[in-house]
Amino acid sequence: MTIDLPTTTKNTIIRSTSERQTLTSLVRASALFKTAYEDGILFEDASRYKEEAYFIAYFSESFRKRSRTLSDLDVVLLSYPSAKVAGGSPYSGGGGSRPGSASSVGGQGVSTPWYHSRILNGPAEFSERVVSNHKAILEICELFIKKMKYPSVIVSNAADSKEASELKEKYLEEGAPATENEKQTIIRGIYRLWLISLVYGANTVPEQGERNIDSEFGRMMACYRCLGGLKYWDVKVIQILMAFLMKELKPVFWYYKRIEKVVNEGVLKGDFPEAVAEEIYTNHYFNTFMTTEFPHNAASWLTHSGKPLLLSERFSTLSSVIKLTSPNLGSNEESLRFFLSKDVRQWHARELQSPRSVISGRELSENVPLRPLCKTPGDGLGHKLAEMASPAVKKSAWLVVELGREESTETDFWGGVWDDERLLGWGYCIPRFEEEGLGKKAWKGHLRRLSSRLKLH
Repeated sequence: MTIDLPTTTKNTIIRSTSERQTLTSLVRASALFKTAYEDGILFEDASRYKEEAYFIAYFSESFRKRSRTLSDLDVVLLSYPSAKVAGGSPYSGGGGSRPGSASSVGGQGVSTPWYHSRILNGPAEFSERVVSNHKAILEICELFIKKMKYPSVIVSNAADSKEASELKEKYLEEGAPATENEKQTIIRGIYRLWLISLVYGANTVPEQGERNIDSEFGRMMACYRCLGGLKYWDVKVIQILMAFLMKELKPVFWYYKRIEKVVNEGVLKGDFPEAVAEEIYTNHYFNTFMTTEFPHNAASWLTHSGKPLLLSERFSTLSSVIKLTSPNLGSNEESLRFFLSKDVRQWHARELQSPRSVISGRELSENVPLRPLCKTPGDGLGHKLAEMASPAVKKSAWLVVELGREESTETDFWGGVWDDERLLGWGYCIPRFEEEGLGKKAWKGHLRRLSSRLKLH
């Protein structure tokens, strides 16, 4: 007979059993210890990402079920160590202390958030949730690696589609396995993407004494708090993972377009131009997927995308959610906010153009390290920038505009999750920019014009 044990007890077994030979014997002798070993290893692995993993395990259920004002939501986010402090720069590394996280004594050290003790020593449900969540995250990580570990710039520059397909398969099959660092980059990015989705899907209500609330805008600002505390390449990983999910899920959404009733009547047969209507349709389902299905059901969606009939029941669930939450749709596209499908993926471009932005062209030029993602040693922009543009403007444009284009054939948008050693092995180059300065107005003027030309909005 096998007796189940609380996860906290299982973790204790793992921590107190140091000899691998003893563990191996226990695994062979008992299913109980096998389960304890596997769950314990998963818990320890998840703890590498405890900043996100513990926060999500503790707060995820309440984000879905508990009604919060935007003030309450902001207070909760102050317990997340990477949440941006008001007025702080996402590139400065500074910003002051936060309740329950950073120590304010002499600016030294970081204290443990209060909910960590609940995860480590509290009810077993919390540590079990950490393990369950981590399993789902690992599944998505493996699927991403399996499908995306190839140089997109080299493949996209192939002579024809047949050659491109053969090149892609060659890199996927024969390329070196993902390194531990690459896996950690992807896993941490998936956790952060989930956190943003939880915040955006939070159940918000008006403040006391107020009748109305622009909850979507408020939740969007809360997500910006999470993004603003991250460095450029951390945000880029989140954008890459989100673009991957959209790329893989779009065929599934489109399979149902001809029979779908919920959004069909309001969008596809409304006053929108066809291209706009189709984008809105896809964005509706992606936003709903991210706030209801991700990450625990994500693997089934991604692996069955070629057989969408298997997903019909889950798709109906998404349709029901959209029907309940969709506002009355007008003909003005700009009034529709699809934060998870659009704004996160274009966050740097939107922030740089905002008059209240915490990012400036100078910060991008000076503080963001360059990575080998270019087809040639040049700036990765070629003819797209006027010769008069300074090297500093070119660098910012490369980071904000060129690396925001998934379809680029000059710079690998998708390459930001891989180690530099792999990128150099693929033949990619680090762009070269001279160190020159330019006023903030000129930075933003150049970048706005370039963004407009490339339709990056």
